[in-house]
Amino acid sequence: MPFHSSFLVRTSLITILLLTAGVTMPAQAESLETAVEAALNQHPSVSAALANRDALKETEKEAKSDFYPQFNINATGGRVYGDNSTSRGLSVTRGAGYSWLWESGTSLSQPLFTGFETTHRLDAAEARRIGANFNILDIRETLGLQAVAAYIQVLQAQDALTRQQAYATKMNDYVGRIEAMLAQGGADQSMVVQARDIKAQLDSAVIGTQGQLRSAIAAYTQIVGHIPESTLARPVPPLDKIPASAEEAINYARTHHPTLRQLTMKEKAGSFDIQAENGAFFPDVNSELSYLKRDIDDVIGGEATDARAVVRANWNYEVGGAQEARVRAARHRKSEAIAQYQQAEREIAQQIQIAYSDRKAADEQMRIQRDRMNLNKDLLETQQVQFEASRVNILQLLQTENALFNASFALMSGEYKLLESQYTILASMGGLQQALNLAPATINGK
Repeated sequence: MPFHSSFLVRTSLITILLLTAGVTMPAQAESLETAVEAALNQHPSVSAALANRDALKETEKEAKSDFYPQFNINATGGRVYGDNSTSRGLSVTRGAGYSWLWESGTSLSQPLFTGFETTHRLDAAEARRIGANFNILDIRETLGLQAVAAYIQVLQAQDALTRQQAYATKMNDYVGRIEAMLAQGGADQSMVVQARDIKAQLDSAVIGTQGQLRSAIAAYTQIVGHIPESTLARPVPPLDKIPASAEEAINYARTHHPTLRQLTMKEKAGSFDIQAENGAFFPDVNSELSYLKRDIDDVIGGEATDARAVVRANWNYEVGGAQEARVRAARHRKSEAIAQYQQAEREIAQQIQIAYSDRKAADEQMRIQRDRMNLNKDLLETQQVQFEASRVNILQLLQTENALFNASFALMSGEYKLLESQYTILASMGGLQQALNLAPATINGK
């Protein structure tokens, strides 16, 4: 088997193994939306965020329970020793006595006033739960962009390998013709060497593309959860969802980006924490119903029944300054949340500006590569006519053909770079999931 034929066979087999890995390929290509949806539904980072949100829901329920009464039942039994006025009055020998003790009681306590501490702690818990919902959206947004990038990288590597394989066939034909001309005396050795060098460069590029495809499939599998189930289809980005300028995208992000909305809720929770800690300076007032039954020997104290319906006030002040320290700590945590918001706002604005810059650069590079491709295409058509008239040799024709392929290959790379930059803009402004119709505006989690 000739070298070029065996090379193409090996390349095709490697591609098939990479793309199928024992899985039957469906007839329909796997869409970008399907891949991203699989990543969002199955990735462990999303599951972890959901578990954190659910834990905060339980914390919110715990805070809410402080509004309701507490019911307590207790029982005591055992041997006791007593030396008191009763035992000394009844015992003439020792002034003390031993007895069995049996005691049981129940109480119902209802908070009436806690300095609004309970209310503010519930508000803080609710804010953190809502913030956790936005955290889920934020993680999904980041994961969605990673899935898009992995999808496009696999798609680009597949496309590049297909183009290189098709060009290899044409390249091998040129090399074979030049080698035949050398044998017939119609070409010199230097032409063969130059043709073989061009072919060697293509062979090296194919090997590199195969490595890129393997790496892209590995990244795709990690993000999406399975290897590409078929040949992927080039997606059509929702251009109507992309603002005309970076400034418009930044303004959109300020009100919609899940990172900023999460940090807003963190700051809000910090404000409630401060109010809750200030509530600790007020007395707690509770209403209480209780019933106690005690039975011990008369020498110790006798039987006793105690039933109460009272209002109890309790005020604690920690003279060591612990209460003031907790208030100051809550204020510092709120300041931290404000600073984190400001930092995130700057980083998001930077990401948006970079994404728009990348899109503009890709547009300009594509224009240049398209012009370059057209120039080489015209040159090739001219040289084909000149070749028929023996005005250029076959090596010159091969070199122009190679320049045309390189220009078209660079244009293809620019197209994928532009495609990725468009999805990056959507993700950087926090709108990728909505643009792909994969998520609501928020996740209530109630």
